[in-house]
Amino acid sequence: DKSLRQSHKAWVSSVQWSPTDPFVLASTSHDGTLKVWDIRSSLPLHSVNAVNKKGEKALCLAFGDGMIYSGGNDCVVKQFACNL
Repeated sequence: DKSLRQSHKAWVSSVQWSPTDPFVLASTSHDGTLKVWDIRSSLPLHSVNAVNKKGEKALCLAFGDGMIYSGGNDCVVKQFACNL
């Protein structure tokens, strides 16, 4: 799908389906963002900075206990509330 590639400004590094909603997935990118998507829409539901400094890369993500966790090359795991 082109919308995922067009929204992120660099390589997509991780994609994970929501464990609770079959229409929702999250993605991280080398642009440092984490985005939450509803696959029925071409725009992300949410977009947050997943790293602490500009130029750092978001590398991985995981869903768990109502949260989304992301990690990047800044060696920090960040958590975001996920009310899906």
